[in-house]
Amino acid sequence: MPLTFEEGAVTEVRVKIGAFAAEAMAHRFGNGNRLAPGDFERVIRFYLNEKSAAPQGWAYPEFLRERSAAEQVELEVSVGDSLWKSLQDEAREQDVTVERLLEHATLYFVAEIDAGRVAGRIVEGLEGEGGGR
Repeated sequence: MPLTFEEGAVTEVRVKIGAFAAEAMAHRFGNGNRLAPGDFERVIRFYLNEKSAAPQGWAYPEFLRERSAAEQVELEVSVGDSLWKSLQDEAREQDVTVERLLEHATLYFVAEIDAGRVAGRIVEGLEGEGGGR
């Protein structure tokens, strides 16, 4: 069952993530290869909802903890306050920075899209809410 997050105030924050992750996401969202501030809300929501299943590759990989930062880009991210707080809590739980977890969540999301699993999970969520036929 998908997690629910309170709607309301929005947090706008500037973050730095790897250029590869930002580029991969921009290509997937079809915004003329440009990221909109709210695009990351989908990524964070999806990533946090995957926690209960914790599939392989979900948690921040141990081998990446000691790596130096790759080329990074600074982005403005708009996310609901409760969703951003949940991401901060998860970053603390996994003992990584919020920016590194956001980058990992972005790559995880893009990989799931490429594998065709995101659409299936959306349909499953709709069926669980009584919206499927």
